[in-house]
Order: sequence, then C-alpha cells, then structure tokens
Amino acid sequence: MGVIQVKKIFIFLILNILIFTFSYANDSQDLKETTKISDQLKSLQDQYKSGVISGYEYEKEKKKILNK
Repeated sequence: MGVIQVKKIFIFLILNILIFTFSYANDSQDLKETTKISDQLKSLQDQYKSGVISGYEYEKEKKKILNK
C-alpha cells in the first residue's frame, strides 16, 4: 500500500467517524424533544383527570404542545 492510499483510508475513516458522531447527536436531541413532549402531555392529562382544567382547556393546550 502506498502513502497516498493510506492517507485516503485515513481521511475516509475520519469522515465516517464525524458523520456518525453528528448523526448520533441529532438522534439524542430528537429523543430529548420526544421525551419532553410526552412529559408535557402526561402532565396535562393528569391535570385534566384531576379536574384542574376543563376538557376544552385540555384540548387547547394539547394542540399547542403538539404544534411546537
């Protein structure tokens, strides 16, 4: 193997590592967003079930959360 081929392989590996790292970071952020939304919906549902908010308020707030 020549020096040029080794450099190409090295660059290829570095680029793959960078791509994997950035895609994993985005997946992690998406998971955090999904968890945040589900936590908000659960809290809203608990408020509705306990009578703190009405059905109308529940639906209105649920739409706000889901449309973010």
